[in-house]
Amino acid sequence: MHNGGIILESILGLFLSIFYIVIIIAISTRLTHLPFEFSRTFTHILVINWWFIASFMIKDYWLAISAPIFFIIFNTLNVIYNWIPSINTKRRDSNKGPIYYAIAVFLLTAATFHTPSFHIVGGIGLLVMAYGDGFAALIGQKYGTHTYTIFKGHKTLEGSFTMLLVSMIVITTYQYLQLGQANFIQVLMLSIVATLVEAISPHGIDNLFIPILVSLLYFIMIL
Repeated sequence: MHNGGIILESILGLFLSIFYIVIIIAISTRLTHLPFEFSRTFTHILVINWWFIASFMIKDYWLAISAPIFFIIFNTLNVIYNWIPSINTKRRDSNKGPIYYAIAVFLLTAATFHTPSFHIVGGIGLLVMAYGDGFAALIGQKYGTHTYTIFKGHKTLEGSFTMLLVSMIVITTYQYLQLGQANFIQVLMLSIVATLVEAISPHGIDNLFIPILVSLLYFIMIL
């Protein structure tokens, strides 16, 4: 494909990916009547599917990183002004999670989108953060009765087990999609690391640490 075609496809992919995110956020505003901050977690999980659209359609590096840059700005302003409460936490004093989320997407997009074969490196970390941490929050809030605290990170055993299980499912599935096979040792080690990081990370900082550390560890594994 010539350069003009690449740019055109990338622009289309950028618009589609932003449109997808806007739709997810719009749906979340209709879910605020549900318990356990479901609307926020709904957005936390599904927004990351942007990665699949971007990986498939956006071939231009600078266009790829422009979307997360925009959402760093948007999420920061939304945290400050609370324009869309459905994607913020109820506790205004610990509401930096959406900002960390967008920063993580930017950093891993910037680090891996220069080479298509590296997409899996960034994708593994981000998908584990979104799906693993998202479902851990849902299960932990609804069914978590065995609580523990490490470094101000208030968690439940039920949530941590969910984090481990969902991370294993996500990594296995993504490896099969990208490589046609999964490496069980990598799946297990990455999932354990993700679960431990989630367990000790307070105030949404896990949105930053989980994807970066999981992706970095996976990159080291495949060197």
